[in-house]
Amino acid sequence: MRSVLFASPAHPGQLNPLLAIAGELSRRGEPGLWFAAEEEARDRVAAHATGSPLRFRSTGDTVLRVDDELYAAMTRGPMTTAGLVALARQIRIPEVADRVRARTLEQIDEIRPSLMVIDMLNLGALDAALARGVPYVLSLAFPPSNVYLSRLPWDYPTPTSGLPRRLGPRQRWTNLTFRARLRLSLLRALAGQARHRRAQRIDNAFGDPEKYSAAATAVFGYTVFGLEYPFPAPEHLHLLGPMVPPREPAPRQTAPGGPAAGGLAPGAELIGWLDRQTSVVYACLGTLARLTGPQVRAFAEALAAIGPEHQVLWKLPAAQRHLLPGPLPPHVRIEEWIPSQLDVLAHPNVRAFVCHGGANGFHEGVHFGQPMLMTPFWLDCYDIAARAVDAGVGLALDRPPHVDAGEVAAKLRRLLTEESFRERSRHWGEQCRRAGGVGRAADLVLKLAASH
Repeated sequence: MRSVLFASPAHPGQLNPLLAIAGELSRRGEPGLWFAAEEEARDRVAAHATGSPLRFRSTGDTVLRVDDELYAAMTRGPMTTAGLVALARQIRIPEVADRVRARTLEQIDEIRPSLMVIDMLNLGALDAALARGVPYVLSLAFPPSNVYLSRLPWDYPTPTSGLPRRLGPRQRWTNLTFRARLRLSLLRALAGQARHRRAQRIDNAFGDPEKYSAAATAVFGYTVFGLEYPFPAPEHLHLLGPMVPPREPAPRQTAPGGPAAGGLAPGAELIGWLDRQTSVVYACLGTLARLTGPQVRAFAEALAAIGPEHQVLWKLPAAQRHLLPGPLPPHVRIEEWIPSQLDVLAHPNVRAFVCHGGANGFHEGVHFGQPMLMTPFWLDCYDIAARAVDAGVGLALDRPPHVDAGEVAAKLRRLLTEESFRERSRHWGEQCRRAGGVGRAADLVLKLAASH
């Protein structure tokens, strides 16, 4: 019997696309589904087993730890090498990568998968698949161009630069020098870890993403060209659009303003609140953002300024609420947890989306045709913000990660009144759906597993 083993870090940015694909295969009743991740992902994996079993295998403690040092490096702004270098070192920490590799080797020997589907940041699982000769799909939860640095034309924006596709003369020179600095910085920073990996007889000593891509049976990217800037891509790269699972109707109250019999389903009260509004701005800055006091106060001032004609749903962690300048006006609703971001983005009364530029959230916003204000804080978020502006689906902060209240309020008003942003977002949402989404991803996984 064929079997498929998914392998991902537990961080939502990497985990969510693979959970969507695995969940779709489970919904179809496919047998032989396995999922390897850190222990903290166990319950989320179990929740996606809606049909056939999705068996969980733990790889231990969290691999991708975004501590204060890593977060500070990642949030220095665009055109800096520190963030990408710090992340590259983090995912190659010997004791962590070695542990994941050893456990994945045990899981491969136990399961004997026909195919693996592995996130790019899970180097231990990639090394294990190569060591055992298991064919694998490489999952890219960020702009695919970030993996193919050697393929990019000289005037193509370097990853994490935040530059637009069309560069002026000064930008071209800046882009070239930044690319050279980035290459050199990565080589210097990873030299020690590369020596350790050679000693472990790992062929890809530097953990070069292009080498993992070349060895893959297929590569999955969760975007489309036009949102991602086109580049000379390998033939086995499949751009599938966002991994948005088939959706059930959003839970609702039995009567406006009243509780459902036997209690509310998760999210029913929130959907009822959205039903009663005419124009809502949804603000969610991801799971990693640690807003500073000035950033929180700037967002609070801007979101207060666009009311009361526009309501605001702001997802703000409890740990950051003490940074608020004081009570907010009634049109601003703050929630620590949103049961389903997809239900919110799909709601007809939601008119704009404030996001940090993470790949999953951005493409979900496009899928549902939302105009977006991009407020990037780190790494690929700067690149995605530039792509959003070039595609006409949104606007971006001028000097990220600096947040100016007047700029945020003015750009939100444009997004809410200029219909071209919604039209362009709907256009690209349709292109994403035509790419096949989670259904096509599941079909490809089954086809590849059967062929091996």
